[in-house]
Amino acid sequence: MSSKKSQVWTHFSEETGNKVKCLYCGQLLSVKNKSTSTLIRHIKLKHPTQPMIRHMVADEHPVEGGSSAVSQQLPQPREAPSTSSISGTKQPQASTFSRASKNPTITSYFHKPLTIISKQKEIDRQLICMITKEYHPFSIVEDKEFKHLLYLLNPNYKLPTRKTVSKSMIPAIYNETIDLVKRRLDRAFAVCLTTDGWTSRTNDSFYSVTAHYIAETENNILLSSDLLGCIYYRERHTAENISSKLRELIDDWQLTNKVAAIISDNAANIKATIRIGGWRFWGCFAHSLNLVTRSGLNEIKEVVDKIKNISSYFKRSSHAYSQLKASAERMDIPPLKLINDVATRWNSTYDMINRVLQMKNAIISTLSILNTSRRNEQDESEIDQLDNEEWLIAEQAIKVLDIFYLVTMAISSEKHVSASPIIFYYKQITKHLNSINLDTIMPQIENMIKKT
Repeated sequence: MSSKKSQVWTHFSEETGNKVKCLYCGQLLSVKNKSTSTLIRHIKLKHPTQPMIRHMVADEHPVEGGSSAVSQQLPQPREAPSTSSISGTKQPQASTFSRASKNPTITSYFHKPLTIISKQKEIDRQLICMITKEYHPFSIVEDKEFKHLLYLLNPNYKLPTRKTVSKSMIPAIYNETIDLVKRRLDRAFAVCLTTDGWTSRTNDSFYSVTAHYIAETENNILLSSDLLGCIYYRERHTAENISSKLRELIDDWQLTNKVAAIISDNAANIKATIRIGGWRFWGCFAHSLNLVTRSGLNEIKEVVDKIKNISSYFKRSSHAYSQLKASAERMDIPPLKLINDVATRWNSTYDMINRVLQMKNAIISTLSILNTSRRNEQDESEIDQLDNEEWLIAEQAIKVLDIFYLVTMAISSEKHVSASPIIFYYKQITKHLNSINLDTIMPQIENMIKKT
């Protein structure tokens, strides 16, 4: 199957022998003597939304002045040299005039469709990767400027329609990806699973399961993390129900005898789920760090709440934020945006405190001006400033939490082994906490260290 000129081949992948596989439904078809009639009939009957041939219209992208982009590329005729201008010079040979007088045919000015099928499939695949991985809407293929950009990059390529992208191309690549992951998991010796559950803002429950394993390819051996399922869950969150659903997913991926351990948070129903299923449980170290640091931050809750109120105030008030930027510029401080924390991520609290400390002088100046203005306007609402002692507590807290932040970032990785260094991280945290002189810190920070 070396010379494939028909575009119908773009819908199939080559298998062993004289068979090809449909990229949309996975059906194997025989192609003896390179005949495409069977393939064309299959696409028309089974996948009617998939266009057979993508035609390229030459004047599809007009330019200014009403002329097409193709017409702008037509060469301008040159005036023939006068006899006086060439008098006394050697006359060109007749063959030269005959070659110059030959006008190109009209078809030479039209772009031919892509003849290399692999190139067209490569562009199609990259288009789908861009849409899925970067979370672009399907309608991007209908955007005028996006069309024009691709036309300038490759005039021979015709964008597929929105319906083709959603109904044919994405399902085809999805099926290819499923087959690839199954083949890699089949070669894996052992697999670790991570699972977590959450509830959306609309009160819908989901459970996700991700497989982590050493993947062997033809050219490389690498750590791989593949999402096996993000399941919409309607039943009660009992250990028996979750265990049954997890068992079903493991069986579907043929991992029954390969699960070395399941890592999750320390929720009671999840721990019972793994125990009922007979799997080995390993608590998430990052989640444990989150619980420890949250417990320590409770010792300086009043300071954290004040910092959060300050950050929220500058987030919701455009006037206050503009005043803060002006103050920062006057003090030669980089005008950084303040950060609000998230309850489920302790390191966001670290980021929030650290950012306020970076903008400390600008914040003190701005709040003083704004609060004075409010008092002049007899407005009783004021944003509480941090006093000197509270600023000191925040600075000392950041120094204590630095090591926790670094460890959290280090273990939140999918491309590096994170289980084996846990003992090393634990010892480094302990060493850091023991190195702090308790006589030089505030009582609240001392209590925070004891809690962590």
